[in-house]
Amino acid sequence: MNSLGTLEWEVDEAVIDRARVLRGWTRRDLAGHAQVDEGTLCGLLASRRHPTFGTLRALCQALELSLGDVIEFASDSAARSEMEQLSSS
Repeated sequence: MNSLGTLEWEVDEAVIDRARVLRGWTRRDLAGHAQVDEGTLCGLLASRRHPTFGTLRALCQALELSLGDVIEFASDSAARSEMEQLSSS
């Protein structure tokens, strides 16, 4: 989990990978289109690296996604978990 001031956030790597696959791109293709190091991209998609906003912005621009499509704030996931618990009761 990354933090921005007091906000904690994480990347939904699956959204990035799905968008890449839908375009028929390899990870190398995406790295090239976004001008991001392929190792950085692979680390991000494997949840081994925490990306900068610049890296995320470049990936989103290449994939025609918004940052909001790929970033999940901790409060969002907590609220979602609470709603799931309530709906399953």
